[in-house]
Amino acid sequence: MEGGDSGRSSMDYALRVLSRRRLSSGALRDLMSRKGFSEPTCDSCIERLREWGYLDDAEYARDYLRAVSSGCPLGRRRAEYELRKRSVDPLLTKAVLDEVYEGAPEEALAKEAALKYLNGRDVSSLRREERVRLARWLERRGFGHESIRSALLALGDQDPD
Repeated sequence: MEGGDSGRSSMDYALRVLSRRRLSSGALRDLMSRKGFSEPTCDSCIERLREWGYLDDAEYARDYLRAVSSGCPLGRRRAEYELRKRSVDPLLTKAVLDEVYEGAPEEALAKEAALKYLNGRDVSSLRREERVRLARWLERRGFGHESIRSALLALGDQDPD
């Protein structure tokens, strides 16, 4: 039997993994391949799990983005990176990002993230190095330079460069 010496079938393994945490079908495929299951076995198992409703990559991607953005918004670039890191299909990633970020200008999200970072402090009261640190933090959150600059200007920064 495939899958090493555990004697478990591919479906048993996949269900055991999914009972512990939610995964994309790509991430599950990677785990199963590393465990020693063949590609056709992985494909048939994943297809069956999709039919049963245990795997839904689009819903997984939406839920994941909602969870990581709940405390503080993410820029589109970072969101795309996080989904690809979790082996979500690139075409599906683009579709979900278009859906999630529809009607949400990146400048507004960057401003919201900056407000969370500032935690009630005024951006104009920050020293230059603190403003640079804020801009770098926003960049790591996935916001582009223009969005960061616009957000800092909207918050009252006189020198956002």
